[in-house]
Amino acid sequence: MNIEKLQFLAKYRWIIVLILAIIFSGLSVSIFHLPFLMTALVLSVIGLIFAYHKSVWLVLFILSNLPMLVSTIFASQHHFSTLDTIIFFIIFIFTIISSYLIARKAELIPKISWKYFPPVRIILGFVLLFLVSILTGIFAQIFNQSPTTTNQESLNELQKVIPIAIFATQTLAASFLEELVYRVGVFELIFKNQKYFAFLTAMLLFAFMHGPTDVYSWLTYGLMSLVLTGLYAKYRNFYLNMSVHFLWNLFGLVIALMVK
Repeated sequence: MNIEKLQFLAKYRWIIVLILAIIFSGLSVSIFHLPFLMTALVLSVIGLIFAYHKSVWLVLFILSNLPMLVSTIFASQHHFSTLDTIIFFIIFIFTIISSYLIARKAELIPKISWKYFPPVRIILGFVLLFLVSILTGIFAQIFNQSPTTTNQESLNELQKVIPIAIFATQTLAASFLEELVYRVGVFELIFKNQKYFAFLTAMLLFAFMHGPTDVYSWLTYGLMSLVLTGLYAKYRNFYLNMSVHFLWNLFGLVIALMVK
């Protein structure tokens, strides 16, 4: 009987997680004045990740945001000092190495090898992203939309207050961290046996985490995510996705520095 009860609880653990999330969200509203729906959503996601033994993804997600968090905190308090720069790069190196080792130990990605860097597919992926960028630019002109996004404006402002070496490092490293979390983590960990859920979640999550605020920004990041998610769904090659994403970010970085 006890085994049957445990099996029942295991089968419907998502209901328990949601109930607890709602209860704690209600308490958070009254005590900490936090928004109920957002708190319930965050607690539900975290609870479900642990309930279904997907905590590795949460660790990778936290690590992926660590360098940006550190540089933003330093930039908001004072001008970057030499010590701040040293601290940032120590944390950055720790983040990259830890993320790679965790992903390898969890068998999410293979050991790095030249065979995972097919040049033709990498170039094709970059061209697709470039075409998507042109399409969103045309959309902005037709509908009189601002040809930039709130997220890009925030990055432009951050670029003005942090050392260029740190800004460039963050921009280029995003290709490694974001592909590991939003593509590999979702396909190989969260929805390992549900490719359609994995595709939809990976595409929307990547776009959402870039802070879209209007139709243009949703279109910009949504189409970019569609290309990258499509590449991963077809080839299941982390290093291919990382390379395409890296080239695109490098292209954007060069343009930004030229304009500056």
